[in-house]
Amino acid sequence: MNPAISRIDEKKLEGRDARLFQEWKDLDALCEKRRRESANPFKPSLSYIIRRKTLTGLPTEYEILYRCKSIIGVEGEEKPRKPIFGDLHKMSVVLPNNYPSADGNPIFTFISDVWHPNIRYSGSFKGHVCLTIKEMGVLASIKDLVLRVERYLKYQMYHAQNTYPYPEDQGVAEWVREEGEPNGWVKFAQDKPEPSAPKPTEPSVEPQAPKKRSLSI
Repeated sequence: MNPAISRIDEKKLEGRDARLFQEWKDLDALCEKRRRESANPFKPSLSYIIRRKTLTGLPTEYEILYRCKSIIGVEGEEKPRKPIFGDLHKMSVVLPNNYPSADGNPIFTFISDVWHPNIRYSGSFKGHVCLTIKEMGVLASIKDLVLRVERYLKYQMYHAQNTYPYPEDQGVAEWVREEGEPNGWVKFAQDKPEPSAPKPTEPSVEPQAPKKRSLSI
């Protein structure tokens, strides 16, 4: 657990502060679990950095770090364009002043390039993540939304058809339909489990030679 969490008296928190604290605890527990399960605890599949806090020390902006294989672009302009893969992806999560409320949805924006039909790849809204969840800021937790985005990165979830709720990036969606899916490029072992941490080995014990017994005369 993040030591800063234990220094806050949860019993004194009410309303928005109580929700912010609960979100922080749940996200921290998830990332700590990933760290314990990782083969390299310094590079877990999921971690976070706090970028902004309230005066009481509660996070209102996170940077989420995903370490998994995902598509970050495509090669050239001539079709079919092969995908370019990356292993580290950074996303900003901003909780507005009116969070949680129907009008105070958290804002998810990728800082690094991601090639996914439900994430804006270019333009003035570059990096914007479309989560299409009703009452997102009221009922859905930050932890659950972070996990949902992880499924986006692994192409376990995507909406590329030109139907409601419509892709966030039409160009990427067209690539998925016409190039990615026909060539199997959106299937890149995304269901491969996270490598587990190596089990500690017990110290080997060398067999001792039998003691010589002295013969009495």
